[in-house]
Amino acid sequence: MGGGTIKDAGMASAGSVTNNGENAILTAGFESGKTGGVIHRSIIHMALDEIPVASIVTEATLTLVVTSVGGDSTLNLIAFRGTETDWTESTSYPTWTAKDGSNNWSAAGGGAVGTEYTLGAIPSSTGTVSYDVTTLARDAMDNRDRVFSIVLKGSAESGTDYDHFICKSGNNSTSADRPKLEVKYVAGGGASAKTRSASRPGLGSGRGKKRKRLFRQ
Repeated sequence: MGGGTIKDAGMASAGSVTNNGENAILTAGFESGKTGGVIHRSIIHMALDEIPVASIVTEATLTLVVTSVGGDSTLNLIAFRGTETDWTESTSYPTWTAKDGSNNWSAAGGGAVGTEYTLGAIPSSTGTVSYDVTTLARDAMDNRDRVFSIVLKGSAESGTDYDHFICKSGNNSTSADRPKLEVKYVAGGGASAKTRSASRPGLGSGRGKKRKRLFRQ
């Protein structure tokens, strides 16, 4: 990956994993078996500035390497847009309540929950899992200054549900196992493409040619 900002972190509402951005794992889901229940969320932020402006995203896939699963496999994995992108990835932050050493999230757990997108079932086995995030990547290009920022959570965060998973983060020592975003797009756009004020040089030219870009942490 080139010059864009890439960061990720996990957050837990209680327990020993209050979290920091330097962990080698990410967790999402809900654990009802612990006192009061523990909510796990993970935030993934990738700048897509290597994709030329005015490009049309045709397909985007987020791939995670799952190392542990737990629960009764009843929940779905949900993504919502991470609208607060100024959080700090460090040995201390973010936490469930704070995005850096001076500022809290507008709502605990990575900011206010907006429109929720169901990506699919929370993984029930270890290994590689992929989710279609085309709508979210297209929105990042068209409306979010080419910043793909999402928060992953379980479809329930209270009650008796118990379903969560752990995957390798961008701080994992094996780069091939880190979260991967693959975006396919049509370079140059066309009549339906929205114009942008700047573009990142270095990608091959060719208006209307289908291209693919891989973003790995």
